[in-house]
Amino acid sequence: MNYNNQLKMLKQKDGNAEKWIKFVPGLTESGHLDKIIKNQITPKEADSMGPPEVTLEMSRAAMGWPSKDIAKNEINITNEIFAGHIPVRIYRKQKSDGSLPVIIFLHGGGFFGGSLDNVDHPCRLLADKGDIEVISIDYRLAPESKYPEGLLDCYRAVKWVYEHAESLRIDKEKIAIAGDSAGGNLSITTTLLDRTLGTNFIKAEVLLYATVLRGINGQGELWDATKLEMKEDVEIITNYVKGFGDLDTQVDKWYLNLGVDASNPFISPVHSKDLAFLPPTMIAVGEFDPLRLQNELLVDKLRAAKVPTQYIQYNGMIHAFMDQIGDLPQAEDLMEETVNFVLEVFN
Repeated sequence: MNYNNQLKMLKQKDGNAEKWIKFVPGLTESGHLDKIIKNQITPKEADSMGPPEVTLEMSRAAMGWPSKDIAKNEINITNEIFAGHIPVRIYRKQKSDGSLPVIIFLHGGGFFGGSLDNVDHPCRLLADKGDIEVISIDYRLAPESKYPEGLLDCYRAVKWVYEHAESLRIDKEKIAIAGDSAGGNLSITTTLLDRTLGTNFIKAEVLLYATVLRGINGQGELWDATKLEMKEDVEIITNYVKGFGDLDTQVDKWYLNLGVDASNPFISPVHSKDLAFLPPTMIAVGEFDPLRLQNELLVDKLRAAKVPTQYIQYNGMIHAFMDQIGDLPQAEDLMEETVNFVLEVFN
């Protein structure tokens, strides 16, 4: 049975961040970890030896999560390289005809990791859920290519899609951009760059648990786990949030050149003074995602700027739950909500 049909959605006002809440299966209140997630983040006996030293190679190898291909339709997949160095993977239902809307998808991975393969199953499912083409972009990664190289690759990808709309069989007036985590950051910053340059290619954006405020090193009120309103498993969730925040400084060292101002809106889009020019936006985040509070700050700023903004909270979830397609019904539902939002904007 579809997750959407099993569970009710509750429209709730938390501070100023009005949102739709999707409950953990079997529950009708917030504050509880999903059992599958709890098992994943509960420390194991081996963890008592302390965390190993974080290296770039180890962090890259840890990206992604085992997932399944649960698409119900035959999906045609092609691979291309444009601009001489940017691989893209294109997904389209075999039975889809004509010129389709498109989602340009930017994978997560802290700006230093992730790949087309890591988001292959989510992208297949996006293409499966509606008459829509999905184009996944393998932008350059830090620290080999620091800011703004990855961002510029993403903008070039959008421009390439627009200019090759006919051969790609997409409607160039129906371009959406979407991404998870660092890919969510690159989605909104690419859209800001699109508006700054006056090209206006992007007509909708979907930000999945995006990192939108860099340079605060996992510190301050936006990293305060008590604001996540836990009803149980307080120590487990608090330690999870702290561990995530401890990596924030290292991520910035890999992504940003020394002396770069992290408050630059193309790095931390919550600081942008040009949010009013953004297209309709969907933001989704897990209830216990360490980035939830900064996402809610962005929701408030977008709505203050009169940007049509849909905000969905998946209760019991943590960061990167999208990766677990086939195991978490919430992951499938997130892909369905993404497609529904984009097609609603374009209809």
